[in-house]
Amino acid sequence: MGERLCPGCRKAVLSRYSRDPVCAPCLRATRGARPVAPAWLWDCSSLRQALASADLAAFVAIVRAAMGLSQLELAGLAGWSQSTVNRIESGERGTIYDIREILRFADAIDMPRHALIPLLIGDPVAGLPVEGINPDMDMDRRQFNGVLAGGFAAGMGWGSMHIPTRVEAAHVKHLKATVERLRADDQRIGGAMLLGPALHLLARVRRMLDEADYSEAIGRQLVAIAGGLSVDAGWFAYDSDDQNLARGLYGEARLYADHAGDRELHVQVASLLAMQATRLARRHPGRAREALRFVATAKELARHWATPRVYALLELRETSAHAVLGDGRACRRSMTNAWREFERGPHENDPGWAGFVSEAELLSFEGRAAVALGKPAAAVEFYRRSVDKWNSDRNRSYGRACLADALLASGAKSDALAEGLDLLSHVSGSRRTLQELAPLRAVAGESSEFADRYDRLLAD
Repeated sequence: MGERLCPGCRKAVLSRYSRDPVCAPCLRATRGARPVAPAWLWDCSSLRQALASADLAAFVAIVRAAMGLSQLELAGLAGWSQSTVNRIESGERGTIYDIREILRFADAIDMPRHALIPLLIGDPVAGLPVEGINPDMDMDRRQFNGVLAGGFAAGMGWGSMHIPTRVEAAHVKHLKATVERLRADDQRIGGAMLLGPALHLLARVRRMLDEADYSEAIGRQLVAIAGGLSVDAGWFAYDSDDQNLARGLYGEARLYADHAGDRELHVQVASLLAMQATRLARRHPGRAREALRFVATAKELARHWATPRVYALLELRETSAHAVLGDGRACRRSMTNAWREFERGPHENDPGWAGFVSEAELLSFEGRAAVALGKPAAAVEFYRRSVDKWNSDRNRSYGRACLADALLASGAKSDALAEGLDLLSHVSGSRRTLQELAPLRAVAGESSEFADRYDRLLAD
């Protein structure tokens, strides 16, 4: 048997014992920080080079390696047979050399069609942003907006939505990997730029449920994915300050929770609705009472199964609502309960959506409550203690915005402007963070550096 060259680099010899379709360096290059369905797959150099040279065997092999799929699983996603995938990766002619088949494959794996530009132009860098992408794919806000968000917005850059005739395990695996990718990206860049991708994916899952054939087990998984995606999209809408859309998506998540009999999802949604109602209560204080009703519903549904982290989160939601209503005693009682539950430590059954409940989160809630109760100086101390404890760039940025707001409210205008100006270099896709800085923008001079940079970010 002859030697097999890696289809990605055409240099390394593949071991006959290896199950990977490309060599280890090419595999690492495509996988980046997350091995399954990496966010930046479409811009990795090896894939773009394969497209530019019309090496479709390498293109398919690299995609499969990056997504962590077997030939059979990729075949299931694309609507091919395993032998077809094998023939393609072996470089046999007459496989996917028809442009219509290439486009259908791109749609099936949720590949934005603009990523095929190197194939059409014959240039591996064609279609990249002018500013370029660094080797670590650590994009700033403008680059990301041009490469990813622009591709999703209103469906631009994407082909027709591929809905398989029958949904199999490979489709579910791909959907779950894509959801996890969105959640991981949310921690880095904020939800505003992820709303389009989430809505696109949610629409696809809805159509799978309505139009495709599947087994009972697959159907249950699809409903669970749809419920989780509705929550994620709702959060991204909330972070984008599209509160009507967020509420509608949370309502859809409740319907999926009903279909699945999923109490945990119901509790998660009630907690998010309480959070939203408390935020809206800044302008309409009566909404804080609605938040308390959502928390009461969540506590009832959480009985007998919820972990201390879940109870701590619900107590935090209650704390914020009491603070907005000006009930200092009830606020302190809920905050004390939250600390007590948190100090009981993590539990093996903690749901992923409660994982953000940390010491930094509790200190931040202490700060928010202090601001709402008219104690900005106390809030400053809580926020200062919380900032260095965040393990998420997005949450740290939001915490710093709250700190700047508290500094301004306490009379330390110059300190607030210094904090806010430094923060503007780190603000990513969260409109919430910019909103927290709105009071600072109101007192900054029109010709100030803060005003200029803030206005430009707001306009992006």
